[in-house]
Amino acid sequence: MSSALDIAKRALDRGFRLGADLEVYFQEGRTTSIKVYGGEVESVAMSEPRGLGVRAARNGQVGYAFTADLSDGGLDGVLAAAVANVDVTDSDPYASLPPRATVPYPSIAGLWRPGVGRLRLEDKVNLALTVERTALASPKVETVEESAYSDEESRIAICSTTGVEAEAESSFAFVWSQAHAGHDEDRQSGLGYSAARDPQELDAEAAGREAGEKAAALLGARPCATGSYTVVFGREVVAALLSYVAQGLSADAVQKGRSVFAGKLKEAIGSSLVVLADDGLAPEGMATNPFDGEGVPRQRTALLEGGVLQAYLHSTYTARKAGENAASTGNAERPSYRAAPKVAATNLVLTPGSGTLADLAARVGTGLYVESAAGLHSGVNVVSGEISVGVSGQLIENGVLGRPVREVTIATDFLSLLGSVSDLGGDLRWIPIYGSVSTPSVAVQGITVSGL
Repeated sequence: MSSALDIAKRALDRGFRLGADLEVYFQEGRTTSIKVYGGEVESVAMSEPRGLGVRAARNGQVGYAFTADLSDGGLDGVLAAAVANVDVTDSDPYASLPPRATVPYPSIAGLWRPGVGRLRLEDKVNLALTVERTALASPKVETVEESAYSDEESRIAICSTTGVEAEAESSFAFVWSQAHAGHDEDRQSGLGYSAARDPQELDAEAAGREAGEKAAALLGARPCATGSYTVVFGREVVAALLSYVAQGLSADAVQKGRSVFAGKLKEAIGSSLVVLADDGLAPEGMATNPFDGEGVPRQRTALLEGGVLQAYLHSTYTARKAGENAASTGNAERPSYRAAPKVAATNLVLTPGSGTLADLAARVGTGLYVESAAGLHSGVNVVSGEISVGVSGQLIENGVLGRPVREVTIATDFLSLLGSVSDLGGDLRWIPIYGSVSTPSVAVQGITVSGL
């Protein structure tokens, strides 16, 4: 059976006569998605995506085409289409394919585990049923809106006429549940999840308990008084906000004037406690890979150290556009073979502080703990940096989590948020919901809360 790299090289070999630099990106894999409800299987979806994309470059013009037809005729067709598309694109002095890597690709053990492919479908279904059953067994939980299991194993390869040649494989599994707790007319929800590279490493029972406990903790929630609070953001909320911060740290957004961080390189934009990195090599990160979507070796890129903005995230294109002092940070991403690479974060890693969430709340003394946020897509503006979202959680009273809160809005902006970080917990967790983020809970002073 041909390897991923063999297939990519076979395509590349057929295009050498076409008069353009060529890059072939091949992807194949298997995915499973299972949803259950009321102890029964609601849906099962399985797919095996397989195909390749071709970038062609000549004299500052770049064309792209893709296909799922891997026959000789299909390969010849996609190569010809990519080269033909070169002639209908505008010339750009920074547009060309990356050269061969000058350093070896990193070796990262354990990115692929056999369980995704070997575990029987009925065992995967049982994981989804277990997370639902456990959530339903939690005190005060009345219903579970949805419980699900999903997994993916993927093999990718890239090669080019400029000397790039690499391949890798990875796997990932995820189980989660959304539980609803009730008391009288009050209904609250909570999310629990578990993620791992091998489904046999998932803890479905812990995920179900987490969903139930989070939902029950919000029963009786009502608005708190309007005012300025020290807000402790829970890890999922921090992960969501950091994913938007990372969009603003994309060199593409900066160069297009669509980022609040434009022109602030080497400036202090955050608290001295903030140490944030994009780490494409983190062994536990869901986005870890030896190379990016155009064959550039992954790396760890310091974004903020001591609150100072150290770097933007670059692809080969944005690095060339930035000038001779810039280089790709290995952040060219592809959602699939159907798309050309674009700048995106890999694994965002926020350096933790110390102690549990309870310890952090004790240090804060009085404030608001935010467990979840709603309206992020419309309430966060990467260009202006403004943030205005509805949140729910618990008041922090006398150093402990107190009465539940909902129907309140927080208002701040990226620079104020980063600059007012006053403490961090040591409760680090990998969050797979907003990309791939490793973060603790974070305390931020002076957040405006609109409630009663």
